[in-house]
Amino acid sequence: MRTRTTVRTCRSAAVGLSLGLALTLSGCGSDDTKADADAAVDVESSAPASESASAAPVGDEAEVKVGKTLEDPEMGDKIEVVSAVRDFPSAEEAELIAEGGEVVLVQVKIKPGKEYGGRISEGNFEISWDKGADFESSDTRLMTEEMTAAKRTPLEDVQRRDGGEHTGWIAFQVDEKADTYLIEYTRDGAKVIGSDKTIAEFTEQVEIPAG
Repeated sequence: MRTRTTVRTCRSAAVGLSLGLALTLSGCGSDDTKADADAAVDVESSAPASESASAAPVGDEAEVKVGKTLEDPEMGDKIEVVSAVRDFPSAEEAELIAEGGEVVLVQVKIKPGKEYGGRISEGNFEISWDKGADFESSDTRLMTEEMTAAKRTPLEDVQRRDGGEHTGWIAFQVDEKADTYLIEYTRDGAKVIGSDKTIAEFTEQVEIPAG
C-alpha cells in the first residue's frame, strides 16, 4: 500500500481571527481580498481503517445523485452537492486504485452571497472514508486533464464579488475505498474589518452514497 499524507484543515480561533484581516464588506475590499484562506498542516493519522473501506471492491465508474444543499447563514452562500462519480477510471492514479483506493469526483453548484467578499474554492471541501475520523483534502490539479477529457469540468475558484452561479467538479483520491464517504464543507470564521462583528465558522457534512 503506498503511503499518502492525510491533510486536515486547522480551524482554531487564532486562524479565524487572522482571517479577519482578509474579510471586508462588499464594495470596500480590493480585488485580491480573500476571506477564506485555507490553513493546512500535515498530521499523522492515528485512526484505523474502517471495515467498510477494507471490504469495498473495485468497480466500474458510476454516477450517483446527491442533491444536498448547504446554506451558510452568515455569508449567504448556497452550496449544492449535486452528484458524485464513484470509481473514476484514472490512469494518473492507477497505482492507488490497484492497491485498494478510489478516485471520487464530486460535482458542486455554488451561488455565493453578496454581502461580503472573499472566495469559495475546492480547498473548502474535504473527504472522509472512515465516518469522519479522518478527512483528506482534494487534489483536483492532478486530475485536470483526465476530468476535462471525461467532460467533468474542474471547479474554479468562485469570487463572491462576481455573484452568479458556478458549477464544477472536485477530485478526491482516497487510499481506502469505502461503501460511502462524507464530504465536509468548511468556511473559516473571521472578523469583519471596520466593525466589531465576528463571523462564526460554518461547517456541514454530506454523505456520498455507494455507486
